[in-house]
Amino acid sequence: MKKIFNIVSVLFGAMLLLSSCSEDMKILQEHPKKAGAESFMTNYESAQAEINAIYHQMHRLEAYGRYLIVLTEGLSDYCWGRGNYASSYETGLTSGGQGFSRDAWAVQYRCVRFANSFMRQIGNATLTKKEYGELTGEIRFLRALAYSQLVKYYGGVPFFTEDNMDDFNKPRTPADEIWQYIEDECKYAYDNLPAAVSQVGRPTKYAAAMLRGEAALYLKHYSVAQEAFESVISSKRYSLVSVKKADDFIKVYGPDVVTTSEEIFYIKYNRDRADEFFWMYLCSPNPVRDTGALGIYTDLVRNKVIAGWDPNDFRFQWDLYRQTQNGTLNGLTDNGMICFKYRDPESTGSTSAIDNPLYRYADALLYAAEARAKALGAPDATALNYVNMVRRRAYGFSTGSASSVDYLLADNSTIDAFMETVLKERAYETCFEGKRYADLKRLGKLAEYAVKAGKVESESDVKDAAYWWPIPTNEYNYNTALDPTVDQNPGY
Repeated sequence: MKKIFNIVSVLFGAMLLLSSCSEDMKILQEHPKKAGAESFMTNYESAQAEINAIYHQMHRLEAYGRYLIVLTEGLSDYCWGRGNYASSYETGLTSGGQGFSRDAWAVQYRCVRFANSFMRQIGNATLTKKEYGELTGEIRFLRALAYSQLVKYYGGVPFFTEDNMDDFNKPRTPADEIWQYIEDECKYAYDNLPAAVSQVGRPTKYAAAMLRGEAALYLKHYSVAQEAFESVISSKRYSLVSVKKADDFIKVYGPDVVTTSEEIFYIKYNRDRADEFFWMYLCSPNPVRDTGALGIYTDLVRNKVIAGWDPNDFRFQWDLYRQTQNGTLNGLTDNGMICFKYRDPESTGSTSAIDNPLYRYADALLYAAEARAKALGAPDATALNYVNMVRRRAYGFSTGSASSVDYLLADNSTIDAFMETVLKERAYETCFEGKRYADLKRLGKLAEYAVKAGKVESESDVKDAAYWWPIPTNEYNYNTALDPTVDQNPGY
């Protein structure tokens, strides 16, 4: 069983210094309150304890424990959501899904609020220059991460820092301005965070590089993105976990994994602080556990992404399970497949101890391939090799040597052809990790790939509501700078 190594999962009392027990038990119906409770940071330890309040929010099912991975998967091209996750490219989120998105909004703004309060008070603590840099680097990374989730799914949002947190009424700040803020914040975090941490679950400078590179991709700052992602690669601190058969992926995703050579930044879970996304992907019967909510499913024939996936790819064998005995799924499709990527036979109820892999080394390689090719104006052998390293591992080959499954530069000599290959490998490698929907939106490919996957007949079937989640009604109730008619996202 996974041991509890990270302080994030242990010190529940410290976690709640900024989030009272009474607040924690409430349904998340808050506007982004900017004024956190006053606290008393006196030294490094007390400041570190206050940061744990942010991790407590991140662990919640309304954040990375379920909503920010499962809700987005329902809008991907390679699967369908069911029930509250049964989103539509025409009408967007269901009413239940909108409730989930409201709670996800509230949790991310809690993270922002706690970070702002921390930054306002950190000057009162007695710290060395190094301690100050590491603490502020961590908090600024976490705040930037929260904003990245908001801007990915809602577009422009009200923007608050420690400098303006007392003014509750703010209009929507354009998305590009927030992405620029994220890029800048992560540069600071990269310069101040350590290269390695003593407790898994804390960000390193390379976690900051990943988020900075992602922000730069959204801004089309391709040289900045290339520099950020290639700093992770050139550090030589990370490598893909070797697999020789499909079941070896348990070493990457299993519930007993503490950390791996490809972990850059994960949201860490264990038996005491568990996730629920595992349960949402399963249905009974299956060889792992006779349980599951069947929130997400796919189809071996109807979905062209899945139908075109080579069954010899170990990721296909590990990620998917053919389900023919579940009445609910059989009512939806005759060729149903469920996500089998996250396996925890020892879990009970709806929870498991599986980590949420926000940034893996595979992400760094595939992002670097895109950034490098776009920065140079064309793919080169190095960019293609980044993609091939990921592909080789998927077939059991050594990542460092040419193999029979390698893509050839001659077939990927243009940006368009190369990006098709990158997106295909991103689909296979990060399937069910809550990344595909954001990838397709960022690249302007959501409608095109929905047609390719067979989810809609034409690109015109993908309406405005497919692109953004609704701004919660609660925000309009409290924020007088927003108009519910003018400022709501299209389609809601």
